Amino acid sequence: MTDTFEAVPNFEEMFANGFTKDDKEYQEYLKHPPESPMMVEEWNSRAGGNLRNRVWYLVITL
Repeated sequence: MTDTFEAVPNFEEMFANGFTKDDKEYQEYLKHPPESPMMVEEWNSRAGGNLRNRVWYLVITL
């Protein structure tokens, strides 16, 4: 098992150039256009549900 004192310098070496101009994978990611945000239409619609006190709902369910 790797000692903690040995692991920390290894991580610092591995991620020294992360999110910089030297990080090739990050630079490729920056070339893509930004994705549009997810849209959820009428997520709080009151069109359905809450029918328990309606007379016609009671007739249909009987």
